[in-house]
Amino acid sequence: MKMYIECIPCYARQTIEAAVMVTDDPRLREKIIRAALRKASEVPFDKTPTHIGMEIHRIIRKLVGDIDPYFELKDIYNRKALELYPYMKKLVDQSPNRLETSVRLAIAGNIIDFGISHSNNEIKLKKIITETMKKPFAVNDLSELINALEDAHHILYIADNAGEIVFDRVFVEEIPDHRVRVTFAVKGHHVLNDATMKDALDTGLTDVVRVIDNGSDAPGTILETCSKQFQDTFKAADLVIAKGQGNYETLSNSGGKCFFLLKAKCPVIARHFGVEVGNIIVKKEDPPEKSS
Repeated sequence: MKMYIECIPCYARQTIEAAVMVTDDPRLREKIIRAALRKASEVPFDKTPTHIGMEIHRIIRKLVGDIDPYFELKDIYNRKALELYPYMKKLVDQSPNRLETSVRLAIAGNIIDFGISHSNNEIKLKKIITETMKKPFAVNDLSELINALEDAHHILYIADNAGEIVFDRVFVEEIPDHRVRVTFAVKGHHVLNDATMKDALDTGLTDVVRVIDNGSDAPGTILETCSKQFQDTFKAADLVIAKGQGNYETLSNSGGKCFFLLKAKCPVIARHFGVEVGNIIVKKEDPPEKSS
C-alpha cells in the first residue's frame, strides 16, 4: 500500500511525541524534529507509510541513543492486557463459536496502537472488547481464514503491538496443535509500541508458542529489512496471519497467502477498504496478478 499525503501529519505527530518522551532538552527536541521531518520528506511516495516510520525512528536513535520512548507504555499495556486474559478466555469458553470469538478478541487488541493514538490517551480495553464482540465485520473473509487454518501445516502469525499480543495469545491458543504449527513473530528492535521478544516473554507467549523476532526495526514488515530466519519462515509458511495497519501496508502484495486482522483506525485505511473508521476487518490478501 502506497503512502498518501494524509500520512504526513500522523508521522509529524509521532516525531514530536517521541522527541518529548526521550529528552527534556528543548534544543535536542528541535534537532530531532527537524532531522526526522527532513528525512521523511525524502521518502518517495511510492513507498509505504511504514518506510517513513522506520526512517524517523532511526533518526531519533541516532541522535539520542538506543532509548525506547515507549518502554513504560508497553509495560503498562502488557499488564493491563494480562489482567483481562482470564476474562477473554471466559468469553471464548462461553461462546458457541470459539474461533470467531478469539479472532474478534485479537482484532479488539489492535486498538493498542500509539502510532495512531496519542500516547497520553488511556485506552479502555474492556469497553473495546465489548464493542468488538458486537460489531459486524466490515470486510469479512473469516470463513476463508477458518478454512485456511484447517488446511495449513505451517502458520506464521505476525504480531503488531505490545499488550495486543495477549489478545493474540487467546486466538493462537484456539488454533489446533499451535505449539507445532504456529510460529509467532515479533519485531527485532523496539519501534513505537510494537511488540518485541521482551514483550513476548513478559506476557507468557513464549510458554505457549514458538516465538521468533523478525530482525527488523520497521513498524510493519518490510521483508528486505528482515532477518534470513524470518524470511525463510515467511517463505515456508502455508498461511500468514498479519496484525494491524503497518503489516497490511507492507504485506498486502506479498504473494497471496496472508490474512490481515485489523481495525480501521485512520481515514486513509478506512477509505482504502471502503469502510468507516473503527470498523473491524478480516481481509484475505488478493492473489498475485498473473503476468501476461
